[in-house]
Amino acid sequence: MTPVRDEQPGEARSTAYLLLASLTVGHLVNDFYTMVLPPLIPALRQGFGLSYLEVGVLSFCFSILSGLLQPSVGHVADAYGVRKRLVISGFLVFCAGFVAMSFASSYGLLLVATLFCGLGATTFHPQATNFLTRAFPRTRGWAMGIHGWGGSIGNFLAPLVVAFLASRVGWRQAVTWLVVPGLLTAVFLWGFLDEPARVDAAGAGRAITRELVLVSVTFGCLAMVLRGFLTFLPTFLVERGTSLAQAGVFTSLMLLVGLVAQPLGGHVYDRVGGRAIFFVCSVGAGLGLVVFTAGSGALLLVGAAIVGFSVFALFPVALAMGSEIARGGRVGVAVGVVFGVSATMAAMTPVLTGFLADLLGLGLAFQLLTVLTVLAAALSVALPGRAMRNAVPIVAGSRVP
Repeated sequence: MTPVRDEQPGEARSTAYLLLASLTVGHLVNDFYTMVLPPLIPALRQGFGLSYLEVGVLSFCFSILSGLLQPSVGHVADAYGVRKRLVISGFLVFCAGFVAMSFASSYGLLLVATLFCGLGATTFHPQATNFLTRAFPRTRGWAMGIHGWGGSIGNFLAPLVVAFLASRVGWRQAVTWLVVPGLLTAVFLWGFLDEPARVDAAGAGRAITRELVLVSVTFGCLAMVLRGFLTFLPTFLVERGTSLAQAGVFTSLMLLVGLVAQPLGGHVYDRVGGRAIFFVCSVGAGLGLVVFTAGSGALLLVGAAIVGFSVFALFPVALAMGSEIARGGRVGVAVGVVFGVSATMAAMTPVLTGFLADLLGLGLAFQLLTVLTVLAAALSVALPGRAMRNAVPIVAGSRVP
């Protein structure tokens, strides 16, 4: 898949590709960390005697700070020129959260530790998007799709690695070992990243346009589907009779489709825009849930793969749309809003899914997630097409130049 080349001198192009490679590695570790909790849940349920609802609250704590704080973190990074430092600090905070989790002696302390992990997840995506859209202004969708490879590999590896370690050495020692890649990545990126120039902090609220909110909410509906589904997928499989390690392999195979979905989604975005992709993927996610909940055996894997492909294809699309809508160079704010709103919405789903699972069973709780895919498909019809240069601010009332 060959991108339309940005018009840059050879040396600048080489630097841009090295930046893309480095941030793809960082994305691998960051998204590996965001997928640590689901394969641990069967062990945590047994160790702490948790209900589905308590599992949902645990997942909520793991992601809520990421949702609430990403817009503010993006603004601070843009306004004060500390993007590099924030990226590094995110990995260090993640590591602190895993250490705290390994020592948690009660459910309450486990919740506090997962909050630290959520705080660590606030920094990477807005800053990485800022770096990459500067380096690839004309092929941002393609660049974000390649960058998405790292996230897909991290998502794929997390259930395999975490489930394997937890089954061999116990979940506490397993999360302690997870500190190592975060520390190595922090050192690596500190030596490689530069620091983009600051942008004018005044009027940052005017970067929040109607189009940006619509993209964020539509993406958020599908992020809710993915989070609710993935949080309980290993538990669902274990209750069906698979081992913890087998459930990890199944979940990883479902996530593997992101290796194709993310670059393909970014590639198509550069050519047709985001509206059509969002609609098709919303319908696809709904169909995947129907296949999964109605099937057995190989159909379970097929349905899960369709859900994963449909939602992962939209990650680079949502990031690229947010960066294109951004005004005054405020990419950190715009992408922070997209990821912040979607992550906040997604944080709610495990609580709701867990509550419904306690009442109705996991199978029916999964089926009810299709309501969100229908809502996303309806909202996607109103999304901007390729030309988004005339976005109208909904904060502070005036048009941003």
